[in-house]
Amino acid sequence: MKPAARTVLSSPRHPLLQQFRRALGRGELTPEGCCAVEGVHLVEEALRSRLEVVALLAARSAEKRLENFEAATNGGLRSYVTSDRIFRSLAQTETPQGIAALVRLSPPRLEEQLARPKAVAVALLGVQDPGNLGTILRALEAFGGAACLLGPKTVSPFNSKAVRASAGSLFRVSVARNLTTEKIFSLCRQYRLHTVALAPGATPPLSTVDLRGPVAFFIGQEGSGLPPEALAQAAVVARIPLAAPVESLNAAMAASLALYETARQRGFRE
Repeated sequence: MKPAARTVLSSPRHPLLQQFRRALGRGELTPEGCCAVEGVHLVEEALRSRLEVVALLAARSAEKRLENFEAATNGGLRSYVTSDRIFRSLAQTETPQGIAALVRLSPPRLEEQLARPKAVAVALLGVQDPGNLGTILRALEAFGGAACLLGPKTVSPFNSKAVRASAGSLFRVSVARNLTTEKIFSLCRQYRLHTVALAPGATPPLSTVDLRGPVAFFIGQEGSGLPPEALAQAAVVARIPLAAPVESLNAAMAASLALYETARQRGFRE
């Protein structure tokens, strides 16, 4: 099958380029519900995850990369080309690779994931660093987690830095946004998830908490940690033991260690 003809976009005001610019710059879905991704690896991950690629955009200098994608999909992509100058104006990376795409996400349904016999979820209350969020999504997938529940004042998972840090895991992990703290605890009760809040200085070390059943970890804002109402409602408030003088870990490290400890207790194997 011959590659489909490419459309050349020469005006920075073209509606499709404006969609890319807004989605990448604001870290939100397009009005049509598409996520903007930038870079060769993320486009490869989107295709590997069998997502619908609504539009594939390349800078003139990256047309060879575009040809490779077209060949790999037998010309099944809607391809667009623009100038390097215009592409740089919408890119969010310091050294753009000249490839971006609008993809339609189709993550697993939240209810099905939370209903798994040994579901593992991470609830984020106020995590504001997009790199932390993306890394947590990656760790969730790596250690068999089910879902990520995003509470008040938590950064968007569609932030371009969060998307890059997830390295494709955003495409395959169930994420629920804009949840109140009470709604998150209600979901935990509904699906019988053992609620474990992580906080420096808590009494039991995490390694002494039984994590073999369904569990939800609560991670708080960088700097201030979890709000009092979350600490009060959690079944257990545990700590990750640290050597002095380190007092705490960032959200991504704390969540990753908690997920690994859960997998370890369950006899995790690659």
